[in-house]
Amino acid sequence: MNSRLKNRLVPLLLFVAVFVAVFLLRRYTFLQKEYFGLFLNTPDYWTDLWNGPHPLWTLAGDFLSQFYRLSWVGPALTALLATGCFLLLRLFLKRFQIPLAAVIFTALLVAALLPKARERERWAKVEYASLHMQWDKVLSVATPEASAEDRVLIPYALLAHSERGTLPQNIFRYPVLGPEDIDLEGELTRHGYYFTSLVNECMGCTNEAIHNTFQAACTTPYGTSFGTLRQLIKFNIASGNKAMARKYCDILEKSPFNAATARSARKVVEAMPERSYLDHGPSDTAAVITHNTIRNLRLLAGAGYFNAAAADRYRCLLLLQRDLRSFASSFPPEEDLTALPVTYQQALCLISDRDIQRRLSPAVLESFNQYMQEYNNLRSKEDDPILPGSFWEYYFLGY
Repeated sequence: MNSRLKNRLVPLLLFVAVFVAVFLLRRYTFLQKEYFGLFLNTPDYWTDLWNGPHPLWTLAGDFLSQFYRLSWVGPALTALLATGCFLLLRLFLKRFQIPLAAVIFTALLVAALLPKARERERWAKVEYASLHMQWDKVLSVATPEASAEDRVLIPYALLAHSERGTLPQNIFRYPVLGPEDIDLEGELTRHGYYFTSLVNECMGCTNEAIHNTFQAACTTPYGTSFGTLRQLIKFNIASGNKAMARKYCDILEKSPFNAATARSARKVVEAMPERSYLDHGPSDTAAVITHNTIRNLRLLAGAGYFNAAAADRYRCLLLLQRDLRSFASSFPPEEDLTALPVTYQQALCLISDRDIQRRLSPAVLESFNQYMQEYNNLRSKEDDPILPGSFWEYYFLGY
């Protein structure tokens, strides 16, 4: 190979190889780093930066993080850094430039495939996909098998099924142990607040989404971030709070890369009508800022807000609590029970009410009788499940 061509081709191939590898293996990590990152041209930011450890290194990382919102930027910067290191080392090892490029690429590939790096990327993908309501992508990661290894994936999977209208049919396919598996209300961490904000956004409870987004922001190094600022702008626009939406636009505009987003949002804000203090939505009047999901859902229902997803979430929580009486009473007397998901009918089979029994599907009743025969012959809970994915397995055996 011509020496001049070789000198140009090897670094180019290295750049392309590293870019493709990092894009495929690490792009969601960069996207979420941007969400929780911050760079603002404000006195408060500069003061916090210079008072912290390693200010120059932190400044470089913060400045670059704003560009990670473009999915190709993080991989491109990594590839550029790797190529720069290669060109520098080639000055001393010119005869070995192909092995040198191979070593650099292999080292980066191994680093990206380490268990901790793969776990971080998986979590970033789940959080990013949930934020953008990409439920199929969430479920491709948070499978029942993966959830058995990492139980914190379960709430994300169940939220995805809830939004797709398939929660009752799928909840017991996952290794649920109790009500805590359907949400993260008790986890007072950035991860818990992030998830709870998503749940409230999906249910249309804007005020609660604002509250939890703000709490998530408080766990970041600077008390806010690019992503939480964008979310707070969106939620305050949705709730009609013009003053607060304008305030967060002012803050986000101090970020060079996010300034255009802030100005675009400001146009929407300025076009909003002024909201009366007495003009409340359903979730405004319901005191739902608690860590008890059942109570929250009941308060929302009392405030006149209860859609199909909220109803399924409420009923599935009752099933996880094994509260069959409350579950049965959640259906109106005229409800066509044969049209209910099989999981719900399986739960109603356990209610000793002849009227309910008569209204259930004959196929479900027959399946229940067969199940009970096998259950009575079961020697130990350690035996294989009788009917995997059914409510009966959870109720009787805790699978």
